[in-house]
Amino acid sequence: MTTTFDDADLFSDVFTGFRGVGASTRHSRLLTALTLVAALLLVVGGLVWSSLARQTPAVDAIDPADLVPVLAESQRAGDVIASSDLADLLIYPESTRYLTSDDTTTYFVATAPDDKLCLLAMPVGDLAQTSCASTAGTPHVLRLENVMLVPAGATAPAGWHEAAANVFVRS
Repeated sequence: MTTTFDDADLFSDVFTGFRGVGASTRHSRLLTALTLVAALLLVVGGLVWSSLARQTPAVDAIDPADLVPVLAESQRAGDVIASSDLADLLIYPESTRYLTSDDTTTYFVATAPDDKLCLLAMPVGDLAQTSCASTAGTPHVLRLENVMLVPAGATAPAGWHEAAANVFVRS
């Protein structure tokens, strides 16, 4: 025995509505428009809030020469580091200035892209080391092993003594 659309009453359900479901109430066009406007305002408000939350206040960078006065002086022969030693350091070669040295390492200060101030350690027979910090905002102390570069406006911790201008070593 085969079943037809009429026997299952599917034909009338498809084209005339389903049994047991009441007539749909139509909302006014004004209510629909108000709902869409409210949704649009919520989306726009969320985007504006998100954009404002991501913005950080701009902090002006301080001139590195104001933080470490030796950078205001012209570069001398003793301030230059061989280009082969600077290959991977991402600093401006013309900004290197000699700070101090000990038995095994020579220390320099330099500037780097993105307004950074860097302390460089050039150990004899080993790879160079750097410590960099942004010049924007509060000056940061830079440290490599037992040597610390203390920019103007920052203080050296106890137990360190000044070896040269802005340069401190562990006592």
